[in-house]
Amino acid sequence: MHELTPAARLSAWGNAALEGAISLDDAAEAIAGAGRAAHRFFGLAGDEGRVNVAYALGRLRADGARGLRLVLPRPGDIGGLPGPATFNEQALSRGEAVLTVGGPPRGVLADAQGAWTVYDVMADARTPLSLRDAEFGLNEQMREATAVLMQLDVARWEPVAAEVLQHRASNPPAAALPLSSPSHAHHVLECALRMLTIVDVARQSDGAAVTAVEADTRRQVLRDLDTAARRGLEAACSTAVR
Repeated sequence: MHELTPAARLSAWGNAALEGAISLDDAAEAIAGAGRAAHRFFGLAGDEGRVNVAYALGRLRADGARGLRLVLPRPGDIGGLPGPATFNEQALSRGEAVLTVGGPPRGVLADAQGAWTVYDVMADARTPLSLRDAEFGLNEQMREATAVLMQLDVARWEPVAAEVLQHRASNPPAAALPLSSPSHAHHVLECALRMLTIVDVARQSDGAAVTAVEADTRRQVLRDLDTAARRGLEAACSTAVR
């Protein structure tokens, strides 16, 4: 089942720390996750070597960062990345990045287990998708996709979806977002994670699609669902900067 990725945890819990809702140490613990080693940051201007997460968040806040924004790029969908091209390529290869909002523009990428590197990036004047708009887009895509997938996957899609939804309902993620996050963000996050799980399950086969046209249609619907779910996940983990 899908849970928050390292970059999603960094954005969500880092935002809570930057706005003063939780301590820097509590944010660092949540970002590392249960049973994981303490994370370390490299590349902060003026700091040689590695520093711990609490220190890194404090430095970013002192430099003017008022929030963090999660970006989940995919091939053909890198609109949330600011550049330069070298940073975008590295972010795309990892499938996730965190950008600072306020202060000098910086991007943060996970390099290995518990290791993060901070990069100087280009300023980005674009307005990120709001939580409300992300939720609207996800709901609309779900309605459009359901009709198509129900037709193409009469024998597979409905029972698979029901099984996944039932599992998530009985096993919800524990404290995926800080308690300071709006209740609306928790709802959007749960919906986005649920859709990402369903997309992953559905992509394991062509379902009941029997022609090339049906299979292509099904894949496109799943791509659209994946995109809408990622937008919802990005927005839910970046609520402090709305």
